[in-house]
Amino acid sequence: MSVERPLRSSRVNATFLKASSMKTFNRAARKGDQPQCASARSERASMLSPMAYTLVSVLLLAPVTMACAGNVVAQADASASFDHEMLRHRGIDPKLAEYLRDAPRFSPGARVVELVVNGVSAGKIDAHFDQEGSLCFDENLIKKARLRVPSSSFLVQHNDGKNSCYDFVAAFPQTSLTLRPNREQIYLVVSQDAMRGDALEAQNFTEGGIAALANYDIMTMRSKFGDTRRDSTYATTQVGFNIDDWIVRSRQLFSKDGDQQRFNHLYAYAQRTFPDQRTVVQGGQININSPVFAGAPITGFQFMPESALSNTATSGALVQGIAQSQATVEVRQAGVLIYSTMVPEGQFALTDIPLLNTSTDLDVTVQESGGQSRSFLVPAATFRNAMVSQPGYSFAVGKVRELSSDRREVPVIAAATSTWKLNDRAVLSVGTLGASSYQTIGSGVDASLHRDVSASLRGAGSNASRERVKGAQIIASANARATERLSVGVSAKQQTSGYRDLADTLVNQDSPWRASLYKGQYTASVNWSHETLGSFNAAYSKSQNFEGNADNRLIGSWGKTMKYATVTANVETNMGSASKRDSGRSYSNDNAVYLNVSIPLGSRNVRTYVSKRGSTIRTGAAMSDVVNDQLNYRVSVERNSLMNQTYASGNFSVVPRYASADFGYSQGGSGSTQSGRISGGIVAHKNGITLSPYAVQDTFGLVTVGDLSGVKLTTPNGPVWTDAAGQAVVPQLNAYRTNRVEVQPKSLPRRVDLRNGFQSLQAGRGSVNHLHFDVIKARRVMVDAVDGQGKALPKGSSVLDSQNNFLTTVLDKGTIFLTDANPDQTLKVSLPGDKACTLDIHYPKENNDDIFYESAPAVCH
Repeated sequence: MSVERPLRSSRVNATFLKASSMKTFNRAARKGDQPQCASARSERASMLSPMAYTLVSVLLLAPVTMACAGNVVAQADASASFDHEMLRHRGIDPKLAEYLRDAPRFSPGARVVELVVNGVSAGKIDAHFDQEGSLCFDENLIKKARLRVPSSSFLVQHNDGKNSCYDFVAAFPQTSLTLRPNREQIYLVVSQDAMRGDALEAQNFTEGGIAALANYDIMTMRSKFGDTRRDSTYATTQVGFNIDDWIVRSRQLFSKDGDQQRFNHLYAYAQRTFPDQRTVVQGGQININSPVFAGAPITGFQFMPESALSNTATSGALVQGIAQSQATVEVRQAGVLIYSTMVPEGQFALTDIPLLNTSTDLDVTVQESGGQSRSFLVPAATFRNAMVSQPGYSFAVGKVRELSSDRREVPVIAAATSTWKLNDRAVLSVGTLGASSYQTIGSGVDASLHRDVSASLRGAGSNASRERVKGAQIIASANARATERLSVGVSAKQQTSGYRDLADTLVNQDSPWRASLYKGQYTASVNWSHETLGSFNAAYSKSQNFEGNADNRLIGSWGKTMKYATVTANVETNMGSASKRDSGRSYSNDNAVYLNVSIPLGSRNVRTYVSKRGSTIRTGAAMSDVVNDQLNYRVSVERNSLMNQTYASGNFSVVPRYASADFGYSQGGSGSTQSGRISGGIVAHKNGITLSPYAVQDTFGLVTVGDLSGVKLTTPNGPVWTDAAGQAVVPQLNAYRTNRVEVQPKSLPRRVDLRNGFQSLQAGRGSVNHLHFDVIKARRVMVDAVDGQGKALPKGSSVLDSQNNFLTTVLDKGTIFLTDANPDQTLKVSLPGDKACTLDIHYPKENNDDIFYESAPAVCH
């Protein structure tokens, strides 16, 4: 192995030399040199380098070229010779020169060095070197580098006789290994077949683990209007446990409004993924998952394909928007939370959304770190890639759950669906669902006609025997990206008057909700962007019922980011019939216009806005500031023209490491409102109880960073901090995908280091993962060493351990810098004249983790 020159052999060669050392070599060898030896001398000098960068400023090795004949040039692997007297004259221990004679190398034993694989740092590791400076490819190094472990035939005994190592270069001949002692670095370049990679392997994901958890979200509000006061409290909790990859959860809701209290149990279920079969099994209060039919809530049993293990194309649903700060994005379909993630400030685009079906729109909520939230709809017609269905079989049976008071007698139903992959661009789904008084059968095709064009076609027929009606439904959609700046989407849904979904048959016939049955629904959308003009978006939808009434809705938006501000404008218009009801939702014919100007000022953001809906005009201004990861706030003032009143509000959000809290206050006219919210999670595990500032999901982890508290870690779900026991919860890990957990070095005490600053893993769904970051409390000591007569030790003398391994050298005025001092270790100094003495260091009694190094006197006897 060589410095800066990758070799695939075990021979150690020297390469480059720092310029200052080159000058020393040339001066030392200038006297008595012959002109014809200059090239040989120059080449030989260029093959030498110091063992570490810090030694360069101390050691000026002076090689003396041997006699050469004619134009014979020394080979690259020739050893350099040194004039010991000249080295002594320059204050350099000749023993150090002998150690570095052949090549720059690491000192023997275990060392903490940086590992770089294919140009990407893999953090610090414990690397083992033998007496010759050769690297040991042990399992720890191979694991940290995310390399494949060679077969046992490549297992060899290391030269130190203690460690078992692999001949990795022989196993993967394309491997290039470069040792860089001057940078405390190992540089590896390997082929892709030597990497474990991010693709799922049957043995590569974690599994198992036991832990119990509780998530909570509690909000309280107090409102005053004149002499009237109203208090309300809402609390949502989720409790459960993970054991042997089984996920058990139960969610409850408690509400108190004035003197009225209510407790609702929402659902309870158990779930497990069987990776070999790529199947998920669920039991309890669940939702039917089908690519053909809309999901129905049942109490029963279900098995279905595990979407995270599928190699087919992703769902194709694209959720995009702009976050004014670090925000949480929640995506719901049919009222079910199907996706949640955190996004940084700015524009975001989310893919890989695990859809329940292809016919239901997505409700998206963006929760800003300042507490403000907004919601928008993603129509099913905008799903750009139609490859939604996962190949495989699914089956569900159970009793329909009652979710509202106006439902009829709930039936027992069964559903079965099969999906086949026709080719790389299309899948076919066929399914049936039946109950005692309702049956339906349907099929669908999802296809990617081109890289930028997708289409979907679905058809279904139903028989509602209780109503004695039969009908059919067809849904078609297509999406295309015409250019890099222009994309369009269209969809159409048509059904006969006798067609019924399962949900339609469960509602009383005199329910107002039945009046919302539509004969046809049509949508069209277009998105266009221009560097100068900005981005334009328009979406049109039309819904027509069987009575001939129609609702037409047009939404348009424009946005432009300029040098100092971002300007957005939105227009919404409703055309057609009068207000209608759809499951309790009211739609108004009032048109709306909204104009917003946002100006970023460092971490702050100032915005002004004006909006008009109907006859009401609102104008306002707001300022938000993200102070740090744990604190942000927002203040605003608004004027309402209709009420002729001014409203002011303020709220701030804080994450005190182990919970998330929001507080707000608003006042206007004769009323005021105070609110508070706290949320988070609690995990009970084998090492104790650990709190999380975020809700804990179905796959999670627990991190230990020694016994250090307050250490910040970056996780897929946002930053977390270790508690007093040095533990933290990773609240969410993406199942069967690569997850990265990283320690933020600035949060560590100054004298503390890590063997590896980050870890990555592929977590199996339902697993409880334990990650350990080994802490290195390096005791750095600046020693002022004198001899028995009180004189400073000679500069350049070598400092050795009890095994005569070189550690460092004596600097000016007898100063010795120990990077990892051990009071129990015996150190000695090699003095001129082949003499030696033993250091007696008087270490401070108390350690301070927050200082970079300590100072200590020493006497060398």
